[in-house]
This record gives sequence, structure tokens and C-alpha cells, in this order.
Amino acid sequence: MRELALLASLLVSTSVFANDVDPNNFEQQHFSGSMTRAEAVAQGNSARPVSIKVDDQGRAVTSPSTMSRAQVAAEAREAARLGLMKYGEVSAVPTAEQERQISVAGSRAIRQSATSD
Repeated sequence: MRELALLASLLVSTSVFANDVDPNNFEQQHFSGSMTRAEAVAQGNSARPVSIKVDDQGRAVTSPSTMSRAQVAAEAREAARLGLMKYGEVSAVPTAEQERQISVAGSRAIRQSATSD
């Protein structure tokens, strides 16, 4: 008898919760936009700003690097030597001559790794 009363009270309480679909009355709130349909269509068709593409897990989608590990390491060492990097972050904008020195260091690393292979 006790189990039957417990089961009946459980069924009644479940039906009460099932009917409580909209406790905050969101269905009764109607939102109206300030744009006309033509303005919304025009905004949707307009050119979008360039942005970073992101996959479904929030990671940035980039193209694979064409540089070797040795080249990247050599260019990073050269940028640090020139005082352009501190703690792995770029701290200053390089001049054209500094960019040339960095790319030369990367090219040297490519040649050295090709001759050692």
C-alpha cells in the first residue's frame, strides 16, 4: 500500500513538472526588430570582414606551414638576437633590413639542413 501511494505521488508530481514548459513566460514576449526586411537582406548579402576561420571545437583553421622546423627556429633566434622578441612574443615591428636578416637566417638554416641530410 505504501509503495502504491509513493508511485501515485511520483506520477502526479511528474505531470506537474511536465506542464511547466514556460516558467518565465518567454512565449508571451515578442521581439520586434528595427530593420526592414530589405535592410536585413542587404546586410546579409554585404561583404563580410576577413576573420579567422574556426572549426567546431574552437580551434583556428590555418593552412599547413611550408617552413621547416630548422628554418622557424633560425628565424626566431635571429629575431631575438635583433631584439625584436621578448619571451617568445613580438615586441617591435622590424625594419626592412631586419626582415631581410631574419629571412637570410632562415635560408641559411634550410641550406644547412639540406647538406646535413
